[in-house]
This record gives sequence, structure tokens and C-alpha cells, in this order.
Amino acid sequence: GSTCAGPSKSDVTVAEKASFPRVKVCGEFVSPAATEILERLIPAEALRAAGARRVDRVSLAVRTGGRDREAAWAAPASAWALSRAALDTMLLRRAAGAGAAVAQPRSVRGVEYGAEGCIAALDSGETIAADFVLHADGAGRLDPSGPTPARRGVVGLKCHFTGAAAPEGVGMRAARGAYIGTIAVEGGVRTCALTARAALVRRFGGDHDAMLASLWPAWRDAARTTLWMACGVGASRYISPGHARSFRIGNAAAALEPVGGEGIGMALWAGATLAAMLEPSRPGDTQRRFAAAYRARLRWRRPACRLSAEALMRPALVAAALRIAKPSMALAPWWALTGKPGAA
Repeated sequence: GSTCAGPSKSDVTVAEKASFPRVKVCGEFVSPAATEILERLIPAEALRAAGARRVDRVSLAVRTGGRDREAAWAAPASAWALSRAALDTMLLRRAAGAGAAVAQPRSVRGVEYGAEGCIAALDSGETIAADFVLHADGAGRLDPSGPTPARRGVVGLKCHFTGAAAPEGVGMRAARGAYIGTIAVEGGVRTCALTARAALVRRFGGDHDAMLASLWPAWRDAARTTLWMACGVGASRYISPGHARSFRIGNAAAALEPVGGEGIGMALWAGATLAAMLEPSRPGDTQRRFAAAYRARLRWRRPACRLSAEALMRPALVAAALRIAKPSMALAPWWALTGKPGAA
């Protein structure tokens, strides 16, 4: 959705195109780097009441030569796991409770940017006059700089499932041309998030269940509780907004490889950081300071996530690393370089 701030009945209007709750392509892991921010918005007791789970274990598995090899370790700091259907609903209610007006389901069809303010046009025919626009749609499609680019030849897939044997906590699996992540969310179901090369998807004619069973034999025992969803996989450095009154956050500002588990966390951090430094009368100054903070946040996360994604699509490389390194030696660098706290 998009957020507009300006002279209206409410200081902030949130335009959200979908009706909630809804399923969204996402790994549904809130990084330890953002748990404090999340808990400032939604107390831990409320998260638990909604079915959120604390995650304090990470594992990495690979199958080569017909043999499974796995490493696991206690996470240096715990994270949260919660479906986007539940999390986004709670966050939107929190915004409304703080005084934001909510236009839902409403899509922003276009934005006119001017020296003194902006006009956002909704699909309902309504318009919103605003001092500035925050693009939180995962792409920044209405920012003058254009949408976040996606990696060519790579597809992101997601579903919920039960039945298949899956590791506790965050489970990562390396495979030829793909990597798989699983995590338990509320309601006794698990999330399966799969990033795959498009050529691999085409080889199975779009039969994602057959493709996943070839990569992860335990999937044959899975019972999907949702349809497969697909999307592009964004990949970009920080994208400077195309107007002084336009701000981009989350994947609309910069997209990391999903393997880093920093998507939700970066979005929460970006929103909190921008809220703390925003000076409505000096948006250009805010943009410069926000850009500097964003680029610093990405400095190690982006290359670490990119290298991890490439490595996980090469199972022989992962298997070799697990043979010669202790679990902590193999995984702690990833934990630290992708920005998660607590690693030695």
C-alpha cells in the first residue's frame, strides 16, 4: 500500500489495495534485527495471542549423491514467525488506532507531485491531498524513479502446508537451481518459501509440487493448505526517490535476496527510521539523511544475501562446506553479515 501524509481529516491516510486478511508471498520470518521495532508496535503478549512463535533455531540441509546432510545450531538471537495475513492485519489496526485513516480496499492509480504537495488519485475516484507520499507497495511503482527491478530468470513461490517432516525453527535447504525455506506459523501450519530459477520451473511445466518433491523428497507427504503464489524476486541497491516529496521504504527502496530473511525487518526498520527523522517542511534534507542511513544498513546485508543465494543454488558447494566446517563456522558468518544481532 501507500501512505499519504498531509492536510486531511487525518494526518496520515493508508491506502491498501487488498482486503485483509490475505495471503502474501513472503517467508514470514521477522529478523532479530527488527524484533524490538515490532514489539514497540505490537507487544510480545499480543503477538503470542495471535499465534506468533519465537524462533531460536536454524538448520541447513542439502541432498547430494542420494544422501542428506544437515547442520543446525541455536540462533544467537531469537526472531518471530507469523503469517502476513495476521501480521499485516495487526499492523494496520495499530496504524488506525494511532489515528491514521484507512482506505481499504483502495488502489492508488496515480500521483501528481508538486513543489507544495502531492495529489494521490484512488481507484474509487477519490483524491488525497498530501505533503508527501510513502511508497510501501514492494515496488515503488508510482514513484518517478520507477519500480524496483527484479532478478531476471528467478521466481519466488510460497504456500502453506502441513504433514511433511520439516525442521524446527528456520529450515533452509539447498538444491540445484533453487533454495527452500520453511518455518512454522500460527494455526499448526508451516510456510514454504521457494526461490527457483525460471528454467527449473519451466522444466516441470509449472507443477510446483512435483518440482519441490524432486528437490525435497519429504514434500511428497505434504498437504498444502493454500494455493501456490508466485512473484518476481526483487534485487536492487537503494533507489533514490524521483521527487523530493516521495519516499520509498521496504522492497520499494531496496530489495535483498530472500535467503537473508531481512525483508520484513528492513521494511519495519525503514518505516521507524523515516518516522523518526522526517521533517515535513524540509523533505529534501530528510531524503538525504534517510538515503545515507539506508545505504549503511545495506552495506553488508546486500552482498551477503546475494552470495548466500548463489551458494544455496549449488548443493555440491554447500555439501562440501558442511563436510569441512562445524555448523557454527558454516552459519555464523551468514548470521552476522546479513545483519542479525548476537553473533560472536
